[in-house]
Amino acid sequence: MAVYLKENTAIMLYSEKTLRYYENLKNIGELNDNLKNVGTGIVGSPLCGDVMKLQIFFGEDGRIQDAKYKVFGCVSAIASMELATTILKGLTIDEALKIRNEDVADSLELSVIKRHCSVLAKEAIESAINNYLAKQQESGVKMITVTDGALKKLRELIDEQNAKGITITAEENGCSGFQYSLSYETDSEGDGKEKKNQIVVDGISFFYESEIEPIINGLSIDIVESILGPGFTVTNKNQSTCQNCTCGRKRG
Repeated sequence: MAVYLKENTAIMLYSEKTLRYYENLKNIGELNDNLKNVGTGIVGSPLCGDVMKLQIFFGEDGRIQDAKYKVFGCVSAIASMELATTILKGLTIDEALKIRNEDVADSLELSVIKRHCSVLAKEAIESAINNYLAKQQESGVKMITVTDGALKKLRELIDEQNAKGITITAEENGCSGFQYSLSYETDSEGDGKEKKNQIVVDGISFFYESEIEPIINGLSIDIVESILGPGFTVTNKNQSTCQNCTCGRKRG
């Protein structure tokens, strides 16, 4: 059964599931953004009518212990965040990033004109997680830059391989600096190995070993086409010119 509510001068359609979440709000509120275990994400625009602020608190085990939100927007926007924060509790980062906007929209039976609210909820989750991960980078690792073309292709490949993300490795390459390699990540903790560090760029998780953290600061990933098919170039603008020879080549 559908319920019609009057909003401004328009008649909007809300499902019973949407109204159930809207009428039973449990996660509205704020967390202390000064805590290193709290990630904050703000998405949307007052011009389009919906702004969402999501805060996620991570426990020492890496799982989400709490999630709070504030919304300036319609019934569907509020219900989307209420559902999203309910789902998030107890999840790991990998699990949280697998939440799709379709999952939220379908669960709330959002109408076509309101499905954008579920997209904002998904973006808020990614933004809050990125903020949390940035706080964890004690040595100041900057966000990895990935071109739009490379992002699109990486997402396709990750989905095809059912991988968790992409692992970045680096090896010394003489006076030319470091040679970077990309591979699929299937287990971020490895078999009895120390858990890898992680950074998220536009929804894609990149994993790396702690010891290479200083040399992936400023990494840039692009896609190239050749007769063999698409490939990727990985460069680092922050690597300095080799100091041990006179070739003048850039490291990275």
